[in-house]
Amino acid sequence: MTIATLDPVLDRLARFTHAPMPVVSLYLDLSGNAQGRQTHEAFLDEAFAEPSATYASDSTFRDALARDAARIRQYLASELDASAARSLALFTCNGGEELFEAIPLDLPLEGHLLYVDDEPHLFPLARAAEQYATYAALVVNTNAARLFVCATGAVQHSETIENVKTKSVAAGGWSQARYQRHVEDLHLKHMKEVAEAVERTVRVEGVRAIILSGEAQAIALLRKQLHDTVDALVIDVMRLDVTAREHDILAATLAAFRRNDEETDREVVEALLDAYRSRGLATVGPTGVRAALDRGQVDTLVVPAAPGTLATDHASATLPATPSGDASRRLDEALVEALVTEARRTGAGVRFIEDAALLEHASGVGAFLRYRV
Repeated sequence: MTIATLDPVLDRLARFTHAPMPVVSLYLDLSGNAQGRQTHEAFLDEAFAEPSATYASDSTFRDALARDAARIRQYLASELDASAARSLALFTCNGGEELFEAIPLDLPLEGHLLYVDDEPHLFPLARAAEQYATYAALVVNTNAARLFVCATGAVQHSETIENVKTKSVAAGGWSQARYQRHVEDLHLKHMKEVAEAVERTVRVEGVRAIILSGEAQAIALLRKQLHDTVDALVIDVMRLDVTAREHDILAATLAAFRRNDEETDREVVEALLDAYRSRGLATVGPTGVRAALDRGQVDTLVVPAAPGTLATDHASATLPATPSGDASRRLDEALVEALVTEARRTGAGVRFIEDAALLEHASGVGAFLRYRV
């Protein structure tokens, strides 16, 4: 599943509130342990036992949870193509009668998590949607280009654009100058075709960033053909050959994409604090952010990617339950979880900050606003 298709799923799940029965949110790492063996079966046995024990033996909630466990095992046994997924996010309620959404992902998750609450827990999925957002990787020279659309940590599809081959010597009595102009015209035509392909990909795929690689001469010529709004999406220029293996191109460009995301975090937080100090379109701290979300004011929520050291006013948010399987996760993550879910519910964007210390002067969380009241 691509991020482009993941966004509507997140929005749909965020709107699933006030369920009549417990909602199960399950995140599984399908990569296996050091010996290559799957560990999620043992995890499920233990993880479901903990919340089930909190209900009376004749409780309808306990029965619903048992149906959820059975539905999940059925999916894992007969419906999931484990060879095509490195992880799984799954949401179900009342054995799938109220809700069933299974999302295989070709990206890593750190361990297993199971939440039982009155609404879906979206933080890990929303985090993945940003961390592995859609970007375009282009490797180009004056005769060929390979364009890759990458999302969820994998190449989703690719396309090759080839130029008419030119020979190194003139033929048919052409003068060297005339032949050189002919070659340059072919190169320019090729770059215009490549630029059109890139711009079409940006428009159709919702590309967030572009990473260029290849011959310096070809890249310089290409960028002159790109529309300014598309060229502004270029975040890095690398030195990969057009014949490089797809796996190597993905690894190098994904690392560059992640590096750029971390480097721009500081700029985002500084812009947030500047806007707040000048009484502009920003607010900081859990109380202010929660109030802005309730009013639908938030344009972009800014939260730590790894909550845990957040200075919070816990009364400012509805606090979901602690997930099974990870006792180290503290109340602060529950607060951020609630804020992220509400942001998705109100159509706000979410920006995750890798270094939580950057948000120290924002009391841990902040938001850019659509308007002031």
